[in-house]
Amino acid sequence: MKRFEGKVAIVTGAASGMGKAAALRLASEGAKVVLGDINAEGNQATAAEIDAAGGIATAVTFNAMEEASCKELVVTAVETYGQLDVLANVAGIAGFYKLEELTNDIFDRFMSINMTSVFTLCREAMPHLKKTKGNIVNFASLNSKTMTAYQTAYCASKAAVLAITKCIAQEFEADGVRANAICPGGIETPLVQSIRFPEDINRRLLANLQPLGRKGTAEEVAALVAFLASDEASYISGEDIFIDGGSRSAI
Repeated sequence: MKRFEGKVAIVTGAASGMGKAAALRLASEGAKVVLGDINAEGNQATAAEIDAAGGIATAVTFNAMEEASCKELVVTAVETYGQLDVLANVAGIAGFYKLEELTNDIFDRFMSINMTSVFTLCREAMPHLKKTKGNIVNFASLNSKTMTAYQTAYCASKAAVLAITKCIAQEFEADGVRANAICPGGIETPLVQSIRFPEDINRRLLANLQPLGRKGTAEEVAALVAFLASDEASYISGEDIFIDGGSRSAI
């Protein structure tokens, strides 16, 4: 029997990168997957790929900045498949901004997408996760603990994800609900490829992001998502787990 046979998972950011890889991995292991992403075309393409491989997926156009959209994603999962076992909050944004050029609107966008959507989805999913003794896998970052110049908004939002995750793990441990945070670093994704680095950023710091001599893959991160969401990790909760090729220890 597959690890997620008979289980239902929500994965945000499923149109590309780590979110897509996580959705494909969970579906390949038997989960019915509800995909959330603002990129409707990419989200549908992920669903089609899952369907073509014999899996089951439902694509929902999802705006992480809207509370109503977060609620709709959870409602769709439960109404479509009758339960919810796994919530993987992968959607997020990244970027570099000098402090003096960081407007409140930009800062608020980082917090809304990277942090508030995680909080809202966890809150809305919790009544259903309590019924199944399910679990949450939130995405923080290497930069949730390793702070860097020009990333005030990003680092603040990802540090907040760690706090949310640990508080939830403690609050709902008696209900059998687990919550963990994955902290990726140096992963090759379309989002990372699109980031423009400031000319005067510390190049030594960037070099240390690849101590193994290569970047990590979205599929490697997806394997960690699947492990943490599975019963094999039933004694792991409230943890922040770094998947960064040793970057944190090298910085």
